[in-house]
Amino acid sequence: MPWTPPPRGAWVDKLAVTGQSLGDDGRSIISLSPEELLGAAEATTGLSDWGDDWFRAPLGVLTESLESEARLHLPGRLRARSELQRILQGRLQLVDLWGRQPEVLDTDVEAPVFVTGLGRSGTTLLHELLALDPGARSPALWEFAHPVPPPEAATAETDPRITIADDEITVMDEMVPAFTGMHENRGFLPTECIFAFAYQCSTDMYTGLYDVPSYTMYRAGGDRTPEYAWHRRLLATLGSRRPGSWVLKAPSHLSALPTLFAEYPDARVVITHRDPLRVVGSLTDMMATLRWMHSDHVDHAAISELLGMGLVFQMDTVSAARDSGAVPEDRIHDVLYSDLIADPVATVESLYADWDREFTSAFRARLQEYVDARHRGHTSGHDYSFADTGLDQHALREQLRSYQERYGVVSEV
Repeated sequence: MPWTPPPRGAWVDKLAVTGQSLGDDGRSIISLSPEELLGAAEATTGLSDWGDDWFRAPLGVLTESLESEARLHLPGRLRARSELQRILQGRLQLVDLWGRQPEVLDTDVEAPVFVTGLGRSGTTLLHELLALDPGARSPALWEFAHPVPPPEAATAETDPRITIADDEITVMDEMVPAFTGMHENRGFLPTECIFAFAYQCSTDMYTGLYDVPSYTMYRAGGDRTPEYAWHRRLLATLGSRRPGSWVLKAPSHLSALPTLFAEYPDARVVITHRDPLRVVGSLTDMMATLRWMHSDHVDHAAISELLGMGLVFQMDTVSAARDSGAVPEDRIHDVLYSDLIADPVATVESLYADWDREFTSAFRARLQEYVDARHRGHTSGHDYSFADTGLDQHALREQLRSYQERYGVVSEV
């Protein structure tokens, strides 16, 4: 079925036309070459120590894929350039900080909780609920986006970087206003670990934003140990002056559970489960919209086909890892989306019982207040269906039958 893109902001279309008039969509004025990006980051920060060189290979594949495959229009190229340069400048600043103040890396990162699962399966809701625990420490977007200097507990809600990060991320809503109904990103909200992995230039963030199949294939099955090593160093840095018990989230953790536990043996992992057919319909629409922000060329059918195959492979791989003992089954906890939506507070209470953690009346009150406010302010702005994917519903359902039966996942389609 043909996909109808949502309206873009008028300035996006106008700027895209400007790029077309140049004859090259802005390639001649906005470079995405690694050399240019690295040089600009060094010139802007006055720093030149990049730490380890592992990031250079994925950076090279990513920039080549952006140039040869993503078909960026001018505003998309502008956003890609600014995003990559910000990340590279942040990397230089982190390496410099660790050289000047190595003690920040001595901060313990003990027993972190990771929320993961298929995209659109309730990971954001559960993450935000767990982050309400007074003892929890959840990274806000501004902290991952601008980690130097390390955040201070006293200014956690007033740091000027909050506004900077909020302006940077909400430009997505201005590019395609419908996106805000699909997923809310704000500078002050708890955010995903994909923004932390970006400092190694290897992250699902880029595969979601841009059509970069070569980069996607390059990362598939590769060693992600360096990503998680940097992840820990970043958490230690952020917790050095604002401590707490880390509660983290990213659907991308689902495909790297052995690596996650190798880096964090004492971690708790919560996996949310939802009907994959409902998931693929929502994810396809969201990813197509993200691509539409950055390019005039979106292959909706290719996205849905890739996601359909990917979900089957991913869940089979996760189940196999759990069955084989490659990951510690006693440190993984499953949550059904249907249970989470029906009673969010009871879902969190059940997790705390499994973890033998105190579930205080004060925490319960905070959870209930959040849930009530969320329901009052919630409006469904995301209109999608599985039928829009063009996939064979019965064939895909059969491929996912064992997954649904294993975890008791009800069909929503």
